[in-house]
Amino acid sequence: MNKDAPSLARRLTRRLTIIAAAVVVLNIAIVGIYYGSDQRELENEALIHEIERLQVSMEGTSIPPDADLRSLYADHPAAYAFAVVDRGGAVLEATNAELIPPFALDVYADDWVIRPGTAASSLRIAGRELSERTDGVRIVFVMASDPADLMRAAFLREFYRHVALPVLPMALVLIIASAVFLRRGLAPVAVAARWARSIKPGTDVPPPSIDNAPAEVADLVDATQRALNRLDQALASEKRNAAEAAHALRTPVAVLLARLDALPPGETTDRLRSDLLTLSRTVQQVLAASRTEAVDVPQDAAIDLSEVAETVVAGLAPFAHEKDVDLALSLPEVPVLANADAEGVEVALSNLVENAILHGGPGSVEITVGPAPAICVRDHGPGVSLSATTELFKPFWRGPDAVPGGAGLGLAIVDRLQRAQGGRIVVQAPVDGGCAFILTFQNPKT
Repeated sequence: MNKDAPSLARRLTRRLTIIAAAVVVLNIAIVGIYYGSDQRELENEALIHEIERLQVSMEGTSIPPDADLRSLYADHPAAYAFAVVDRGGAVLEATNAELIPPFALDVYADDWVIRPGTAASSLRIAGRELSERTDGVRIVFVMASDPADLMRAAFLREFYRHVALPVLPMALVLIIASAVFLRRGLAPVAVAARWARSIKPGTDVPPPSIDNAPAEVADLVDATQRALNRLDQALASEKRNAAEAAHALRTPVAVLLARLDALPPGETTDRLRSDLLTLSRTVQQVLAASRTEAVDVPQDAAIDLSEVAETVVAGLAPFAHEKDVDLALSLPEVPVLANADAEGVEVALSNLVENAILHGGPGSVEITVGPAPAICVRDHGPGVSLSATTELFKPFWRGPDAVPGGAGLGLAIVDRLQRAQGGRIVVQAPVDGGCAFILTFQNPKT
């Protein structure tokens, strides 16, 4: 599984975000086309908005000299003008009065906009009678051109009111709510994935604890459980057949080895004995391989790795002496506890030490326990290429310079045993030559 791949919830949320963004962009385009094409409406909006600004800034019957909006008229005297007029038509205040046509001062209405002259004229005039006042004061605003982009500001206000305020928050709420509901809706899928990851080959398939799962997820889990049960039965049958065959071969091989002692010594007898010993080791490895998946380590199990290492070294000492190899065992003063299966560790370590004796050549094999829950087996032979480490643990794989007679099962069995116990096997190539295999284990639960 690619751990960097985004989750289904993240993918769906991302797609929903893209859809929401597309809706927002579409709204922007529609609003832009609609309001951008209605030039007259934009002009009306700009004129009325400026009158509202003047009305808010008024103090009594005039605009204060220090009002911020006066900069518009000071910076653009040929473009904008305003006047404050009383009920009798008298001008109480005016700025850039030369732009204001006289007839505009005589118009009485609540709100009005006119465009005098020909169609080519750019003059636009708006007025408002301040209804909340009793003195009949009116404001007249004139725009001859628009260097300050009042119309663009009007367009942006319309955009804000019709897109930013209603659409963007709605899209944001939709994305957040959808992400939450998607995560909750897909929670049974995550539970099913954890259930599937908890299943180990060779063990009973536990029932999934998934409540209120959708019909599709429940059906998938049920089908997976049935498939796993069938696979487990097939695996059990395969292991049983392999174990029975290996077990049945042990007696004939032992009988043959015993009968060899009755034969006269010689080269042929020695070769037969060597071949039978290789066959015996292969039978033992096949029997061990059939048991690897059945290793079940309780969480509170704790074994002393030093005791297992002593047992293995004592058992293989005669074999090492025969191959002219010295076994050196290094143990710490305190027990090295690990959460592992004693028989599984013994089989794994035996395979590593036997491999080191066979492939390390004459010299010494060093077995070091601890101080962490780990065992290192080091030889001083030709070593191994680290580029071949992925091939080392494949069943029946043997290197080009491997000693004749092996079956290529030893390291594969060690790897399977380690994984079954929650541990690992690491290969190292020391700088001074040789090869080191390190068995690592989990700390026992306290």
